[in-house]
Amino acid sequence: MAGGGEKRRRVGGGGHEEEEEAKEVDRISELPDALRLQILSLLPLKSAIRTGALSSRWRGLWEQRWPEPSSLRIRLPPGAAGAAARVEQFGPIDRRGRRRMDCFSLAFHGGQLTQPDLRRCLDYAAACEVEDLHLRLDGAAGRGSRGGGATRGRGMLTVHFPVGSRLLARLSVRGLNLTAAANAMVATLEVIHLHSVFLTDAALRRVIAACPRLRELDLRYCRRLRRVDFSAVGVPNLRSFTIVDCSRTTELRVPVAPRLRSFRFSGAFLSSNVLSGASGSLEHLYLCSGGPETGLPPTNLPTSVPRLSNLSVLTLCSIALQYISASTAKTAVENNLHSLRELHFLMFGMANSNLADIYSFLKTCSCPQLERLFVQLPTNIRDSFTENFLAVAEEEPPKGGLENLCLAKMTNFKGHRNEMQLVEFLLRKSSCLKKLILTAPTEDHPQGLRKIQSDVLPNFLKTEIIHLERASANSQIIFSEPDGSQIQPLHSEKLLPSFALVLNSIEDNASLQVAPVAWPFYMAGALG
Repeated sequence: MAGGGEKRRRVGGGGHEEEEEAKEVDRISELPDALRLQILSLLPLKSAIRTGALSSRWRGLWEQRWPEPSSLRIRLPPGAAGAAARVEQFGPIDRRGRRRMDCFSLAFHGGQLTQPDLRRCLDYAAACEVEDLHLRLDGAAGRGSRGGGATRGRGMLTVHFPVGSRLLARLSVRGLNLTAAANAMVATLEVIHLHSVFLTDAALRRVIAACPRLRELDLRYCRRLRRVDFSAVGVPNLRSFTIVDCSRTTELRVPVAPRLRSFRFSGAFLSSNVLSGASGSLEHLYLCSGGPETGLPPTNLPTSVPRLSNLSVLTLCSIALQYISASTAKTAVENNLHSLRELHFLMFGMANSNLADIYSFLKTCSCPQLERLFVQLPTNIRDSFTENFLAVAEEEPPKGGLENLCLAKMTNFKGHRNEMQLVEFLLRKSSCLKKLILTAPTEDHPQGLRKIQSDVLPNFLKTEIIHLERASANSQIIFSEPDGSQIQPLHSEKLLPSFALVLNSIEDNASLQVAPVAWPFYMAGALG
């Protein structure tokens, strides 16, 4: 972006060298705004946003590359106010004309729009060649509850894929029916988020087949999906894949995912080959099951974890730990997570068998580069529903493997026997430990006719912990309030919406400046 720069060097007396640089002239930044806006109008939205890093004159200029408004957001309030707001907010569609636009967002409640209304909005977005399209139905079938998306409601509004915009890059749909045409092609679409959406297995396959550049796929509460199978369509460019509580899904088939870097799964474990298909590229893995009431179903999902040598961040629930402990006990294969930097355990129970699972994992899955360990302990006192799912032999604490651990944090710490044993183990075995953070749970205690909250550990317990043996003389024990610490695991729920953006930014090897005004898709559609 710079031109006319010149550098001269002079040698002064006494052998000292003096260097003088002529002031560089940024010729492109000196162009009139009209010409720079013309340049920006030729760029995709993501590239246009990145020009803000060039200089202060470019910062924010991308927002003006289309006639006002460059982004259109229609949000109808519930009840009678929605009818009046509909007339007011639909006005810009007629006044603005069909000129280029970056983002179109439509949020409404059940009964406020008809199918022709929705079709009108989608046709307008397609005519304006939007890159970000966000559609959200709140209430009725569009609820963010766990019941949303289970059945197709009578008169449910439908989105027909593809939606028409030839430049569409990011699509978010919530609470609507989705159908897909066969043999369609949307060469620009990179990100798809579907939340509480009614679609069939075949419709999902047609959507994936139509998007050869798909980088991120997020499926949440899509209760009609039964068999997610990409064997025939392929996902050569998929970087991030998330499945949350698609409760009827029993099988997940992704045999080849050469670029998959992030896989997040929450729900009843199922049969899948996604981890073996991405064993060479996967860096971030999140596995969490709510746990069935009786017994554990057969699954091969967690058992591949110890062989993912490229992982850098791993989150496992206690049920996944049970599967891994059982599988590693039967095989003599060497398991080495030599790239792992952060490990997060989500413990539904802390019985003897749960502590044994933690020890077994640390013993059989070598993590020589582990720097951060997070353990989310259960808030309940009893943990009977996870005690006897699998017969796991008692484990002795591992003798090593935590030489590089710098930070450990345990939340919902109550000082119970097995929790104290884990604290003692971490202090004895972590020679480089700098901080051990113990956060007490918030509990309600009756006081008269009202309840007060207590989140402070007893002083005698703090004293006992402070005097425990430590391998590192510099380790610091911090007794933190539940929300008092800013140190959070990367896969914490608060960070998940921005997590995919971080991955995409690293993948592109460039800094991406994200403006919340222009990117409602990520913030509003990621977690709902």
